[in-house]
Amino acid sequence: MSTVVFDVADGVATLRIQRESVGNAIDVSVIRALHAALDQIQRGDSGVRAIVLTGAGSVFCSGLDLHSVDIGAKHARQRAHFEMRRFMDPLILRLSAFRHPIVAAVNGPAVGAGMSLALASDIVVAAEGAYFCPSFARLGIVPDAGITFHLARCVGARRSLASLLLAEKIDARTALQWGLAYEVAPDASVVERAERIAHTLASGPSAVIGQIRALHSATFEHTLEEQLRAERSAQEISLETDDCVEGVRAFFEKREPHFSEHG
Repeated sequence: MSTVVFDVADGVATLRIQRESVGNAIDVSVIRALHAALDQIQRGDSGVRAIVLTGAGSVFCSGLDLHSVDIGAKHARQRAHFEMRRFMDPLILRLSAFRHPIVAAVNGPAVGAGMSLALASDIVVAAEGAYFCPSFARLGIVPDAGITFHLARCVGARRSLASLLLAEKIDARTALQWGLAYEVAPDASVVERAERIAHTLASGPSAVIGQIRALHSATFEHTLEEQLRAERSAQEISLETDDCVEGVRAFFEKREPHFSEHG
C-alpha cells in the first residue's frame, strides 16, 4: 500500500499522507513517495497547476516516525538522521521552490516535522480542531526540516523563538491570529476548502503566480533597491504574455479572466 495517495482533478493534485496507524508519521518511504508524486506532477502532461497536501483520517502528520529509529545506540541515531536528511531536506527545498503553488490542508495535528512540512507550503488552511506543535525540544532534539526558517517568517522572530523553546501546542485559532494559518475551516470541510483555494490558483495566470512566489521568497534577503529591480524584471516578463492581455481585457469588459494553461 502506498504511503502517499495521489489524485488529480481540474488541475489540482491532492497528495495525502496515508499512514493512519502511526498518525501519518514521516519515514523515508513517505518522503520518497512525495518526491515520486512531485516527479509525476512535473511531467508536461500532468495538467497540474496547484497542489493540496494533507493527511489521511484526523491527523495531518505526527512528525518523524520514532518507531523507525533505534535510539539505543549513537551510531544508529546518527545513521537514521543522515538517511532522513538525505531525503527530507531536498523535499523541503523542492516544495518551497516548486513550480506550482501548494496549499496545506492541516486536517488535524501537525507535530514536529509534520509542522515543518505544513510550513513549506504557500497557504495553510487549518481545521478547527487542528493544532501545530513544534515538539522537538520536548524530545531533546533540535528543530529541523526548515522550521526555524519558515516559522520566524510566518510569526516573527520573538514569537517563533518562544514557540520553539517551549514546544507547546498552537491551536488553530491562535495559529490564525499569529499568521501561521491563512484560514480556519470546519473539520469536515478543511480539505474541500483547501482544494477550492487550489482551484482558484490553478485557474490563475500560472507564470505570474510563479513570479510572485519567487519575489516573495527573495524579499527577506534583498534590499529595497534589489527587490525593486527584481519586481521590474519580473514585470517586464509578465507584460510579454497573453495572460497580461487577457487580464486587462477582462477588467475592461467586467468579466472573469480566462488565463491560458501555460501562462
